[in-house]
Amino acid sequence: MMALASCSPGTDASGSATATPTAASPTPVAVETLEPAETESPQSATDGFREWLEASRLPDVDTACARLTPELVTRMIAELEANGVTGIDSCEQMITTTAELYRSLDQSTDVDIAVQHETDTDATLFVTYLGSGDCGTVVMTRPATEWIITDQSTECAG
Repeated sequence: MMALASCSPGTDASGSATATPTAASPTPVAVETLEPAETESPQSATDGFREWLEASRLPDVDTACARLTPELVTRMIAELEANGVTGIDSCEQMITTTAELYRSLDQSTDVDIAVQHETDTDATLFVTYLGSGDCGTVVMTRPATEWIITDQSTECAG
């Protein structure tokens, strides 16, 4: 903050009144301290999986589909068709259909997640759905800021 000196009237050579500076009285000035920008730590693979799971059940098809590789989507659609669910041609249709199915079965999204391996760019999780006991290995990659579930993911034999 800049303090301005106050002025008091004076006279110039012609006798006209002029402003002459007077001593400024010291005034305390508040100094704003800038806090260092908080850097967000990268999302954990566990949080990335939970984010996908929540999006897949709402359904938030944009988020859910963005978190799956195209190869995994193709495999998941083929698995649905092999189990009698036909007419699904896209990730969006798959997410919407499975969300409706899980909702009709009142299936919980509660999961137990064990991290088997995690780096900044790759992770392997072992996920167990607590309500059904279904489980699987979830292989993820993070090419940018978001975790993506890959087609290397597998379900438990069962």
